[in-house]
Amino acid sequence: MDRRQQRKITRNREFRACTLCRKSKLKCDRQLPCSACVRRDEAGSCFYERKSEGSENERSRRLQAEAKLEHLEQLVQQLSQTTQTFTSQEDTDPNADQPMMRQAPQESIPNGATHWSAMLEDIEDLRATMNADDEIGGGNIDVDGNEDDDMSILFGATNPLPFHQILSQFLPPRNETDRLVAAYFRAKAVAAPFIHSRQFSRLYQLFWDNPSTASPLWTSILFSILDIASRTISTSQLVSSELEVRRFSAAAAHCLAVGQYYKPQKLAVEALLLYAQARCILSVDISPDIAVVFGTLIRTATVMGYHRDAGSREGISPFDAEMRRRTWSLCMQLDLLVSFQLGIPSNIQFPTWDTHPPTNLLVVDFSEKSTELPPARPLGGHSEMVFYIAKHKLMAVFEKILRHALSPSQSTYDLDLIDAELRTTYNELPTVFHPQFMADSIVDTPSLTVTRLCVNALYQKCLCVLHRRHVMEGRVQSIQSCYDASTDLVRRFVDVYPEFEPGGQLETERWFRGSLTWHDFLLGCMALCLTVCSTRHRIEAQSPINIVDVVASLDVLSSAKAVIEQHRTSRDSRKVRRLIEGIISSFGPQYIESTNIFQTLGNSGQDLAPNLQLHAMAAAQEVDDWAWDDNTIMPMEDPAWTYMQQFLELPDDIAES
Repeated sequence: MDRRQQRKITRNREFRACTLCRKSKLKCDRQLPCSACVRRDEAGSCFYERKSEGSENERSRRLQAEAKLEHLEQLVQQLSQTTQTFTSQEDTDPNADQPMMRQAPQESIPNGATHWSAMLEDIEDLRATMNADDEIGGGNIDVDGNEDDDMSILFGATNPLPFHQILSQFLPPRNETDRLVAAYFRAKAVAAPFIHSRQFSRLYQLFWDNPSTASPLWTSILFSILDIASRTISTSQLVSSELEVRRFSAAAAHCLAVGQYYKPQKLAVEALLLYAQARCILSVDISPDIAVVFGTLIRTATVMGYHRDAGSREGISPFDAEMRRRTWSLCMQLDLLVSFQLGIPSNIQFPTWDTHPPTNLLVVDFSEKSTELPPARPLGGHSEMVFYIAKHKLMAVFEKILRHALSPSQSTYDLDLIDAELRTTYNELPTVFHPQFMADSIVDTPSLTVTRLCVNALYQKCLCVLHRRHVMEGRVQSIQSCYDASTDLVRRFVDVYPEFEPGGQLETERWFRGSLTWHDFLLGCMALCLTVCSTRHRIEAQSPINIVDVVASLDVLSSAKAVIEQHRTSRDSRKVRRLIEGIISSFGPQYIESTNIFQTLGNSGQDLAPNLQLHAMAAAQEVDDWAWDDNTIMPMEDPAWTYMQQFLELPDDIAES
């Protein structure tokens, strides 16, 4: 393979719409100039920007230089081929005139500095120099900060850097690292429960005494902590550049590969789990590659016996036994949530493990020297462990819900039993997790607010998933349950979303807007759209229905669409936004005029009709704002999309992709 084939390709994709169309929020046909700019007599101003990280001018010059080099290299190669062909014809053509001087074979001619081959060598040397500069500054990492490169490191497509080079290239100064680590442990809702802060503090001091002798797996944990702290917590002044922030994840992947994370050994499960957790809470769209990470993670944990409770096992201290429970609990929760989001089966088979839930103990309650664990604290108060225990209980019911939803033979008897168990489990949780809107939470800590939101979102998500299929069957109880749950989930997310912006009450908890919780919000939007479709079907069938709920749903969906617009780069968000627009458009003025749905409401119906028409007209104007990518895939594959498509008359790519 030549050097050109081995050269690393830097991703620098163009925007799909020109600059003027993106500013005006108009559909662009991607021509140059585009038809929209031609109609506005602005063809001369039509151009497409390139996405880039770091210095725009430097990247632009580099890209132009590489393009010119490739063009020059092709011309020189064509010249060499033409010269060789011409010489070959002279030697073989019997009718050709005899040259005045026969040249010696090409191998015997020394190539001087003016020969075309010397030019080709200069081109290759220049290209190698440019690539070497990239490697020195970026450690063979794509300057775009694409996290898919981390996976290539984990699975051997890219060789990891030596451990000493990882430390010299990625590790920040001690004072900066101290601040990020401190910020991580202050974020109680995101700090991993299996990291004991006092044990970590001791190992952290030993690490700085001699970093080169530290365990690569423990160092991967440190870099994952820095990654989470720098990208989710308000620490804009604690890091020197955005590019450096993005490289913490790559450093963690390098350390995992150097430490051979795939082998059953101490810290292998914990290091890979923290890396996977960071990927889940830092990205809006989860890459399907993460499923391979969880497959390796769960298998390694099972081989090492994490799925069996170690409380009475010889050779395992009480401290380690509790840490293993917490590790397995987080493994189970994340694996189930990620598998559901990707639409694939979970890696954990629930009847095959007996590890106890985590014990409600604070850091001060036990240590590495504890000969036995103290009694568990009551669950009435709020702590980081109460949060994880509450999620553990709900996730155990969520697993039953998924089995019921995927079962080919579903019975309403099983549905009612699971529904009752879910509601009982939720009602028995500490009252501190009862939902509240932001106006009622001004005296609560940000950590308490987001943990309360997480627990409530998980509960409402369970109800939506449990009743979603039965909504399509027209079951009244399921329609009402799905409507109540989805409306509550969406309203609370819309209510709290502005507080994550700079200056908001939850600025330090930006991780909440990551992939798992964001897709809970998208699921709530989809479930609410599903109930509205079902309501329309019942209206057309002249069945009794509460029309006020339909109009209220459109108000909620309109607010949700405004939030989704802030995630234009998310594939799944674009899908759900298009679905919401279809829902609002389907209840437009023509539909109102063709039905008598407001006649039974009297004066109140006349008051609601204008609002409904405004929603529909706004949706009709905005339906083409975003360029649609036919290759995107919605990971929520189920018959609900087809069910809604038949009412909304959406394009086929909405349901089929």
